[in-house]
Amino acid sequence: MRFSATSLFVTICLARHGTSDGLGRFSYREESSRRPSKWKKVDIKDNEWQEWNALKADKNECGKKKNRQSPVDLIQNEDCRADHEMLFTDGTCETDDILFEVTPYSLKGTFPIKKCTPPGLDLSDSFHERYVNTFEVKLPGEHRIKGKKFDAEIQFSHVLNVLEEHETNRDHQIAMAARPIVAKKNKHDDYMETFITEWEHAADKKEQQCEDRGISTLQAPETKYAQSQRRERRRQRKLHENVWDLTQKRDHNVLKQPFKNQYYYGYKGSLTIPPCSDMVLWYVVDKPMKIDKKQLKRMQRLITNYLDDDCEKNTYASDSGAVNRPLQKKHKHKIFHCDESDYEN
Repeated sequence: MRFSATSLFVTICLARHGTSDGLGRFSYREESSRRPSKWKKVDIKDNEWQEWNALKADKNECGKKKNRQSPVDLIQNEDCRADHEMLFTDGTCETDDILFEVTPYSLKGTFPIKKCTPPGLDLSDSFHERYVNTFEVKLPGEHRIKGKKFDAEIQFSHVLNVLEEHETNRDHQIAMAARPIVAKKNKHDDYMETFITEWEHAADKKEQQCEDRGISTLQAPETKYAQSQRRERRRQRKLHENVWDLTQKRDHNVLKQPFKNQYYYGYKGSLTIPPCSDMVLWYVVDKPMKIDKKQLKRMQRLITNYLDDDCEKNTYASDSGAVNRPLQKKHKHKIFHCDESDYEN
């Protein structure tokens, strides 16, 4: 794996942070002065995307009407631009390598690119293969498809090009691959369960750190009960970890599952949190992933019970638990749709 000096500097910065930037700067609560309609006034200093100099994410673009803001309702108005289907590379990263964190506005995972090789995705549309940088779950889903709403959405950001010779290829843009999620009864999904378990572990760890500092977090009884159950499951798994390692197949690729379906919408839009920079190429799979309603509820609970560094609840979620940006007005959004009939190769 080869990196230029610029790419290496950026990845070191991302690994150094450890937690998401931008905390305390915006809100999804309608009664807040930092609600979505007021994001054009919030502080975007030192947001995580500023580490990538080429992205030029140092200005607040949330209120710029001339920009193509996201999310939007996806209705095709242009022909497919792709010349091949989504192509994947596994990478070497395993679940234990990923930094899982509960933020006040999402559930997030970050790949430590210095420690392992993240999975890669070649999205076509003039992009070369890029590594996955982060993935986040937003509740409910941010994009709609022909007016249809979704319970959640998982979004994978791709910034670094895999090959050094392609380093500057569209380095001023982020490729964001996403898939909507719907919750159904008795539709347990093992793929998402892996992530949810890790986020619960991160939340429990923060809770324990607060307790060790002698700070009571005043969690609801049902939350405390759920935590005790999770800790017991981890204890049992640790007792049998050797057997677990021998019997469980390790899949390095976190991309194939959400993007097995080769049908997707694409358009140029923006980040869906401040600074709302108009620099994202969105690729949204048109068929939603199904999870169990209980899994959705667990993710909602994690975000609404977010604890900050002072061990206080400080979620950005609305009263209903939502951390999704409202739909934005379309402004010259060219939305294409691709299926297998559009691929030349």
